[in-house]
Order: sequence, then structure tokens, then C-alpha cells
Amino acid sequence: MIVEAKEIANVYKNGRGLKQASFTLREGTIMALAGGNGAGKSTLIRLLTAQDKPTSGELIWHHSREVRYMPDDVDFPATLTAEEILQLLAALKKVSKEEQRRVLERVGLWDVRKQRVQQYSKGMRQRLNLAQSLLGEGKLIILDEPTNGLDPYWIAELKKMMAEERAKGCTVLFSTHLLNFAESLADDVLILHHGEVIATGEMTRVLQQNNAQDLEQLWLAKIKQRT
Repeated sequence: MIVEAKEIANVYKNGRGLKQASFTLREGTIMALAGGNGAGKSTLIRLLTAQDKPTSGELIWHHSREVRYMPDDVDFPATLTAEEILQLLAALKKVSKEEQRRVLERVGLWDVRKQRVQQYSKGMRQRLNLAQSLLGEGKLIILDEPTNGLDPYWIAELKKMMAEERAKGCTVLFSTHLLNFAESLADDVLILHHGEVIATGEMTRVLQQNNAQDLEQLWLAKIKQRT
């Protein structure tokens, strides 16, 4: 286990947020954080990345709190190149030039590393966002809607990269509203709806316990129970 959440909550004035969520992140696994818009996914990620603090409940860390984080969107300085941006971030994380090159090659940006980010497509900027999150040694990697802007080829490559990090013993948490993508990759699942946990645990066990063939069927059944 790398992180344990006990009834953590952070509810905003508009009523949205997270309401008494309990779950565990197992070491060396991939967990899908699924749910629709306003489900509480971003709030949970903000708590795990220490951007916010729970208003109640407790987050228990069983390992280092160092997190490698990919936000859902980054406004990179348009006049800088990918190489320059990664060099700045690598200096903060004390990452070698060899590691910077490896990461840029892995996301397919090495040959265009000297182009300014303003020349990049949305998908290229998303891959640069992914690249910066792969830098460093943090054992927990959090990816917020990582498929946004990626074409089918790079979605497939993203899956490979996440599996590679798991093979290294890292824990990967990614948020998504793409249930098929989540089911095809994740070991564990955490489904949120209106700030509440409606299912969590090992993927196969959660589906079996709820007599569901897939996540879509499970999600629809759980939503129907609450309407």
C-alpha cells in the first residue's frame, strides 16, 4: 500500500467536491479514477498532489509523498522550446540530460525538441505534458485525463508507458471518463459520482461483486440506484 484515504472530504460552496471518500492505492498497480463531469475526480487529485488539504478525514502515506504529476492542461510558455522547458523542470528534479533525452524520445518529441511550443499541436503539447510527468523518481504518478488530445496511436503508447512504470514498481493513478480505456488497463478502480465513492477495489473483483460485465454496465447501474 502506498496511500490510504479515510473518509477524506473537500466540498466547495457550490456543493461540488469530494464527500467522505475512502480507498487505498496499492503499490505497483494502476488505478483508474473514473466518473463523469463534476464527479469529484479533480478534487481528489488536488488532495493527493497537496494543492488542497482535506477539510475532514485523513490521508495516510506509507511511502514518500513525492508525486510525479500530469495536470489535465498546462499553459507552457509559448516562446520556449520543448527542450528548454524540460531542462528547467529537470533542473528542479535533478534529472540528468540522458534522462531528459530518453523521456523526449519516448513521447516522440526528440526530433522537434528545438521547436517553440507555440508551433506544437494540441496532441504534441499533451505529450510534452506527459514527458514532464515522467521525469524524476517519485513512486506515485498521477495523470489527470492523460488521453485528452491524443490520437489512437499515442493513446496506445500511453498505455504502454503506464504499464512500463508499473513494471518498475511505481503506482499509477489516472483519471478518465473513458470507461473502456480504464477497464483495458487498470488493476484497480475508483468510481466517483457527485463526490461520492460508488465503487472501489480490484477491477475484476468489483465487476464480479456487482454482477457487471464491464465498467459501463456497473456505472450505469450505480447511477440508476441514485436517481
